[in-house]
Amino acid sequence: MGNIVLKDEIFEIIKEKCLALFDEKKTDLYEMATELMDIREIPMHYPYHHYIVPAVLLTACHTAVGGERGELVKRLDTAEQRARNILGGFCGFYGACGAGVGVGIFYSVFLGITPLAQEGWAAANRATADALAAIAGVEGPRCCKRCCFLALYSAQKTAQEKLGIRLSMPEQIRCRYSDRNLDCKKEACPFFPQ
Repeated sequence: MGNIVLKDEIFEIIKEKCLALFDEKKTDLYEMATELMDIREIPMHYPYHHYIVPAVLLTACHTAVGGERGELVKRLDTAEQRARNILGGFCGFYGACGAGVGVGIFYSVFLGITPLAQEGWAAANRATADALAAIAGVEGPRCCKRCCFLALYSAQKTAQEKLGIRLSMPEQIRCRYSDRNLDCKKEACPFFPQ
């Protein structure tokens, strides 16, 4: 994988974009995620995706429940700190995709769950497990975009069932990044544009 250097300014661009999406009252997870993925500085595959998933979910849920902007800023900062700990290549080297772990980051930050929490600890781990199971439903090689979409589908369901928060996501996604992915699975990917 080589040396992966994460740039603070790119995390800041992601956060500022999330705050703009919050101001626009967006809750469509796909639309929000692609707006972040379309940021010029975001490569096809890179650990920034580990932050994109919890950032999108935190922003959408804050919008859906009428949360305060200042609280969202704090939660985005906390999610960023945690997402930075998920190394590049985590999916293959550790067997846990950073996008799936990002769902757990969202859940624990949104609900204030800590390692000592008596309530919610299991639910955060279950949300992560569900996202990882969805991601594991498609064989490698890794694709950060595909894994983010799968994690967000899983998180959408969890948010509805466990948090009572309804978030939107298209029933069928047609990936617009496949031409940039040298390792694209083409027709073997559920999001490949047929």
